[in-house]
Amino acid sequence: MHELSIAANILDIVLNEISSGNYKRITGLDIIIGDLSGVVGDNVKYYFEMLSRDTPAWDATMTFEYKKSKFRCNSCEKIYERDSFSILCPYCNSGGTVVESYTSLYIESIEVE
Repeated sequence: MHELSIAANILDIVLNEISSGNYKRITGLDIIIGDLSGVVGDNVKYYFEMLSRDTPAWDATMTFEYKKSKFRCNSCEKIYERDSFSILCPYCNSGGTVVESYTSLYIESIEVE
């Protein structure tokens, strides 16, 4: 359910951007979602479409890029990306330590007319 507040924040941000420029409407948004953020892109899109109705952001396309966190295995020291819900090393099944973490969501770009 936190995707509702995230979609509302995204809408506020893009509407502020459009009002600060000489733009008529928002046509597209590119969003980055980290794998450790707990955010589901389809839910964000659903709520954004619902909230943006009758605004200059209505009917804007949303694309999502997912970034995967990287871990270093505590045993074999190989670098690997998290797989599904596991943070175990796919090479030796040992635990790992985060070396590159993606825990957030952010707007990469806004397309306007």
